[in-house]
Amino acid sequence: MDAYKEEIAEKTLLTDEEERKLAQRIQEGDEKAVNILVESNLRFVLTIANGYRDQGIAYDDLVGEGNVGLLKAAKRFSPYPGKRFVKFAAPIIRDAIERHIEQHSGLYKVPRTEASSAEMRLSHPISVDAPIPAGSNNNFNLLNLLENANSPYADKAFEDADTQAHLERVIQVLDERQQRVISLLYGIGCDRVTMAEAGALMGLKRERVRQIRDAALRKLKE
Repeated sequence: MDAYKEEIAEKTLLTDEEERKLAQRIQEGDEKAVNILVESNLRFVLTIANGYRDQGIAYDDLVGEGNVGLLKAAKRFSPYPGKRFVKFAAPIIRDAIERHIEQHSGLYKVPRTEASSAEMRLSHPISVDAPIPAGSNNNFNLLNLLENANSPYADKAFEDADTQAHLERVIQVLDERQQRVISLLYGIGCDRVTMAEAGALMGLKRERVRQIRDAALRKLKE
């Protein structure tokens, strides 16, 4: 991985115009243009993969799956003015990584307090129609087993929409760059990204993004 990082660190980042021209060539079926776009953005995959560490999947596997997503995004990229590739590719890269984690991290959520390490080694998937184990000290039920973190309560969508609208009004007190940083970091009107990703999108260093964020939050608090 260290050797890989050194190799891709030598790749030059592309300008808006260079990305637009590559996107045009990609639409015309130029595979070389796809490769150039991918190779110039491999460092971006490392940034995203860092956010998925400590989930039971090796880091190099996360990077590998992220690169698959990067390639998929490059083949779909179209030449719209002002459309940066990293912004377009981020959700596709995340989706590839998250799918890999889901496929290799088990099927069910079982509360950590329900089993010792020995019991966990002996555990196996439980069928949906199987009876809940009896005679044990656990307290889990079908709701625990089938919990779906992606299924919000019925009224949560309305709450989220109201909160989103309120936040969009509140940040109007900020200057344009502060609004952009806060929107990106907190997912206001767009997909939420990390400070490193926000820096890549805005052409700023991560530390500068942090400084802008802190200043914006102070202003909002006042």
